[in-house]
Amino acid sequence: MLDIDAELSAHMIKEENVLFPYVKKLISLSNSGGKPDGNAGTVLDPINVMTAEHEKVGEYFSEIEVLSSGYTLPEDACGSYNLYYRLLEEFEDDLHLHIHLENNILFPKALALEEELR
Repeated sequence: MLDIDAELSAHMIKEENVLFPYVKKLISLSNSGGKPDGNAGTVLDPINVMTAEHEKVGEYFSEIEVLSSGYTLPEDACGSYNLYYRLLEEFEDDLHLHIHLENNILFPKALALEEELR
């Protein structure tokens, strides 16, 4: 049904190899008084990709929530079933926090910093 693991792994690789190094470069340029390379593109491109992927993962978890009836356990659920739902719900909560921090704090600050440097 869903390959969330592969999607999230690919997403994290893009963050670690593209987005975060670019943001670090912007911070370094800001600290040194430098300017971004005009041919290097813009931070908006990877941010748009990351934001679209965040939305897709949100859709996956919306589907999981529907399929699990809002993480409601069946009356005869065993302990491992209970643990699975609890861990899945905790993972979703952590993921929502991660997405919030990126979408509402990191991305706007990176865009503002890049604009300030241009």
